[in-house]
Amino acid sequence: MQLTFVNDLGQTYGVEIDPTMELENVMALLEAESGVPVDEQSIFYENRELTNGKATMRDLGVGENAMLLLRRKVRAAGREIPQDAEMMRLQLLGDPQMMQQIRESNPELAAAAQSDPARFAELLRQTQDRMREAELQRQREMEQLHADPYDVEAQRRIEEVIRQQAIMENLEHALEYSPESFGRVTMLYVPVEVNGTAIKAFVDSGAQQTISSFFSYIP
Repeated sequence: MQLTFVNDLGQTYGVEIDPTMELENVMALLEAESGVPVDEQSIFYENRELTNGKATMRDLGVGENAMLLLRRKVRAAGREIPQDAEMMRLQLLGDPQMMQQIRESNPELAAAAQSDPARFAELLRQTQDRMREAELQRQREMEQLHADPYDVEAQRRIEEVIRQQAIMENLEHALEYSPESFGRVTMLYVPVEVNGTAIKAFVDSGAQQTISSFFSYIP
């Protein structure tokens, strides 16, 4: 089943798992996706923290297409403490890769992280509120749709939600593995002469764009 993890900065990470997978193994997969070490992860679902690493996701009540909150633990003087906005801001400033990701996805938040701590805290709070509201709305909608299994319109809506989810998964797969299909590809043919015979050679460098100025074209 597909799970989506969202951190306090609004970044999302998709993980495909088996429902019988234990939480500790899911966290190991999430470490590869998010870069957050397992021992620094705090996972929340429906406002409760998941702490039993040996429990399966099914036992923990996590279902298909669930959205979970990923928070990073902060250690001070050997103790774990809550990650408040200022700690998160300092952590962000110390992580150039994450900072670049936030700059691309949320420029205003990135700018505030660098120069305006108060604004950063406010934007972070707004982001978290939007995430919680979106998740609550999604849960309410799914509860309403499943309330009456004989409601034809509800079943159509469930089918549409599943179809849209499949489309987004296919799009993400295509963007990752076949990005050239989303760009303009111009085939490059060059007139050349081989053993006195003029032919057209197809240049295939593997690049999506080719710029060349060293060929002598045959009129």
